[in-house]
Amino acid sequence: MANSADLEILGLRELDAKLEGLSNELAGKALFSALNVALTPVVKEARALAPVADAPYMLGNQLAQPGLIGDAIRKKRLPKSEHTGEFSQGAVMGVFVGKGRKQKLYPFQWHFYENGTSRQPATPFMRPAFDNNINVMIERFSDKLAKNIDKFTRSS
Repeated sequence: MANSADLEILGLRELDAKLEGLSNELAGKALFSALNVALTPVVKEARALAPVADAPYMLGNQLAQPGLIGDAIRKKRLPKSEHTGEFSQGAVMGVFVGKGRKQKLYPFQWHFYENGTSRQPATPFMRPAFDNNINVMIERFSDKLAKNIDKFTRSS
């Protein structure tokens, strides 16, 4: 069961007013840059918590080296065509497991560790990385966004 928490964000009206003062392009740059900075601690912690094999192993018909899952964790900017619901207007980024950066393999088994199976208990690494960094993400996002808005309003 997911934990529930109350979160109050102050200054949204002021933020909207400042973002409206920027062009759509600059507002998007400011938001995506801030999201990128905010998600960095999540990626780092998820990589640190990711399971590491004791030895090389076969993944399909290719040999995978230990550390593939952590190597495959990264940030991604979601294209506007995939924005839905409350995110249909705005900037969206996420942390995901894709192909490894060094080993160009997709570690499909990552979700077995994260969610568990009927034979293996869950040993999550993505969710704890997110949960442990909520306050850090908010602080990093707000600091970077404020700096970006100041920078872009001075240069406009």
